[in-house]
Amino acid sequence: MNSDEVQLIKKTWEIPVATPTDSGAAILSEFFARYPSNLEKFPFRDVPVEELAENARFRAHAGRIIRVFDESIKVLGQDGDLEKLDEIWTKVAVSHIPRTITKESYNQLKGVILEVLTAACSLDESQAATWAKLVDHVYGIIFKAIDDDGNAK
Repeated sequence: MNSDEVQLIKKTWEIPVATPTDSGAAILSEFFARYPSNLEKFPFRDVPVEELAENARFRAHAGRIIRVFDESIKVLGQDGDLEKLDEIWTKVAVSHIPRTITKESYNQLKGVILEVLTAACSLDESQAATWAKLVDHVYGIIFKAIDDDGNAK
């Protein structure tokens, strides 16, 4: 990413990171509303959908999603940022491999993340494309880790 793209990501990120748990909950809530079968892969799968927003396990997971993105965005523009991103997201991917999440499910989540960010940050087409570039890079790291493990469909 060039320096203008990094600055755009950092500036627009200020909106969702200001309320990390609520931002993560918005992403997960939309994800489960659109793709309810994915709820089965989560530790709060036994919670009725209408009660998720108030569930402590759900909110904790939602906050973790935003924190890992925040960690990633903080390293952008630093020396070795690509290596740091690789380390951050490989760790996330490896921790999720035992759950046997399909690439299709990951891609469903990716679409929801980009849609929710676009709406929350009022991104124009160019800004949304910059975010997609970052998320595509992150997903490349995740899928490489999954492929290296030989554990994904």
